[in-house]
Amino acid sequence: MAHRLAGKVAMVTGGASGIGEATCRLFVREGARGVVIGDVTDAAGQALAAGLASPESSVLFQHLDVSQEAQWAAAIRAVLDRYGRLDILVNNAGISVVSSGMPSIEGTTEESWERVLGVNAKGVFLGMKHAIPAMRQSGGGSIVNIASDESRYMTGSELVIDGGLTAR
Repeated sequence: MAHRLAGKVAMVTGGASGIGEATCRLFVREGARGVVIGDVTDAAGQALAAGLASPESSVLFQHLDVSQEAQWAAAIRAVLDRYGRLDILVNNAGISVVSSGMPSIEGTTEESWERVLGVNAKGVFLGMKHAIPAMRQSGGGSIVNIASDESRYMTGSELVIDGGLTAR
């Protein structure tokens, strides 16, 4: 049986739990040659990597705070050193004001808000900034950006995949 991701190398941020973990599991099941779990929760990420590795799929945990550019540079370098290519980046890491410890907007500190923006906005930007050159070296790739916990309410939406034809 042919696997959709045979030979591909993917990196998933926020990959140690939730949607990110499910994405990593799917990528292994679909035959990815390499899956890199990027996350700040080291124990969970290392345990998942050890549990997912198979003869067909190598799984690597890489500590990654997506809001830190130096960590992105190191993570992409680790992917290229290990696998020689990057085909897929899933920017899944995301937090909300509630998940950062603040119960409401009125109780949110400026530091907490900056942390939310650092992960949800800056992290996506930095991921694309550092992944695109690696993907160009590999002949192309795919980037999937997934905004925060609030996205769990988005269901049943259509996604037009036409290379921009209908937008012209």
